[in-house]
Amino acid sequence: MSFKNDVVVGPGVRLSRSRRLFFALLLAMLGAFGPLSIDTYLPSLPQIAGDLSISTATTQITITAFLLGMAIGQVFIGPISDSHGRRGPLLLALAFFTLASFFCARATSGESFIALRFAQGLSGAGGVVLSRAIACDLFRGPELTSFMAVLIAIQSVAPIVAPLLGGGLAILGGWHAVFVFLTGFGLLLVCLCAWRMPETLLPETRRPGGVFAALRYTGKLFKEKAFMCFAGVQGFTMAGFFGYVAASPFIFQDMYGFSHTAYAMIFGANALSLSLMAVITGRLARRVKEEKLLVAGNVLRWIACLIVLAVTLVRPASPWPLIAALYCMITLQGVTFATSFTLGIAAQDVGAGAASGVIGVAAFIFGAFSSPLVGLAGPETAVPLGVVCAVTGTATLVLSLMGNKALRQRRERLAAAKQPEN
Repeated sequence: MSFKNDVVVGPGVRLSRSRRLFFALLLAMLGAFGPLSIDTYLPSLPQIAGDLSISTATTQITITAFLLGMAIGQVFIGPISDSHGRRGPLLLALAFFTLASFFCARATSGESFIALRFAQGLSGAGGVVLSRAIACDLFRGPELTSFMAVLIAIQSVAPIVAPLLGGGLAILGGWHAVFVFLTGFGLLLVCLCAWRMPETLLPETRRPGGVFAALRYTGKLFKEKAFMCFAGVQGFTMAGFFGYVAASPFIFQDMYGFSHTAYAMIFGANALSLSLMAVITGRLARRVKEEKLLVAGNVLRWIACLIVLAVTLVRPASPWPLIAALYCMITLQGVTFATSFTLGIAAQDVGAGAASGVIGVAAFIFGAFSSPLVGLAGPETAVPLGVVCAVTGTATLVLSLMGNKALRQRRERLAAAKQPEN
């Protein structure tokens, strides 16, 4: 049986281990557009400001433009792929990302650079949303949880490697070299997907009516209580994570006096532990229901979040209580992300592309709102981070319980509707 038929006709579990690993690596690379496109060029921001004669504030808008494009792109590309399949939109998005990255490297003004960063985010969203949608085409239930756990584990390494890679490229060739690298990265993915990525959404499973009908179907997701609860779990979990990312450099370096290297080691240890926990969750999902895993993980994470708040209120002289609490909170996200995504997909029948897009936008919006909140009280206190962690941890636990209940009720309604009348 050919590689294409293995994927299109049979479920993903029929793939050999080597082919499954290839898919995991390829989809993880597609999902890594975000951290690579942001973190690789952060060390070059001062140089970009100088070369393009723009202010620091304008330079930071280039980050906002990319994130805005990433959010909008997920909303549209996901439903479009439910109507037209995954392969065509994916290759088109990758081609535009490659072109946008190429012209970013040749930008000569701040205005053009901001516009190109928006285009880069808009097209890069295709890789992010479609990597998850393709995984949903290939796997279901525990197998999807297991596969998503592998993707999360691989993608968690990107935020560690990207700043180091970007800094090295900037030293070798300036900020232009960063975007030359992103151009090459996009071109590599175009070639790999054109060569080895078959269409995973069968024509008979696509949404009829074209693009506009697919977009209308997306609105139905907001009426699915279970789906919205699990999307909220993803969003609030990401809010806590982004709060940690935004506040931790100031807390550990300014308040506790850690060096840049020491802080990087703490950040890296947390990311690696998240990866390990994701892998463990994927294995557990074959034996334990995702609903139970999600609640258990969020109960433990909620406790860790409350400890973070308690430590920030007490503010001990030693940083290690806070380091330990944050370590547990971040590590347990490996449980939350994989299981809540699988349950969210199971709680809808609109389409994996649209559902993946809504989940991705929820994570982006919640994370974007939490980042500035952790700095409201100034750089001399970590209490705002503790509050954000406690609130988001409580919200994820409550939404997990509500989502499980709503999903159970949804399944009961569907089962009752399928029973023949007496």
